[in-house]
Amino acid sequence: MYEFITQGGIVMYILLAISIIAMAIVFERSWSLRRSTVIPIKYIAKIEAAVKANDVNEAMTLCSNKSTAMSRIIWVALQKRGVRRSVLKEVLEETGRQEIANLERFIAVLGVIAAISPLLGLLGTVIGMIEVFRVISIEGVGKADVLAGGISIALNTTAAGLSVAIPSLVAYRFFESRVDGFVIEIEHQALHFVDLLRGELE
Repeated sequence: MYEFITQGGIVMYILLAISIIAMAIVFERSWSLRRSTVIPIKYIAKIEAAVKANDVNEAMTLCSNKSTAMSRIIWVALQKRGVRRSVLKEVLEETGRQEIANLERFIAVLGVIAAISPLLGLLGTVIGMIEVFRVISIEGVGKADVLAGGISIALNTTAAGLSVAIPSLVAYRFFESRVDGFVIEIEHQALHFVDLLRGELE
């Protein structure tokens, strides 16, 4: 493995570095995008029950005790209760945009890694092939084993680039889809609480 990396030169080290970054993002987003940290349904049901019981203080305390995207949005809705419905919706939309930005954090980086990894691999291969042709100009084409070995080494970076790009692309699409699903659910829950609080209509 060490020889495989060193043969690829500086491009291989760059690919190794961005693969570590990609892995770190995958682990971090997997932890941060759990349902229990975004939209904990059972906990939201407790908040809803408190609101229906007209115990707004208890509902706000429940929101403060569990820091999730949904509980923070509901807390804002409770804090702004009594304002016109249209105003309340605008406030929640702004809060929702901030929470969605937090959910999407680092995901775009995975997309960039998926896009540039094959290009870096190709760059490494081109550099390697240039070296192969340099050897040909000196040694001639009589040593097939030397040429085959050089070409094999040159192709290592392409293989490495694809090995980084494919999992990164899969993770990027997965997290993107997961966030989209959460966004739809957050909007639904927010509108539900807007109606539940019965803000003053225009």
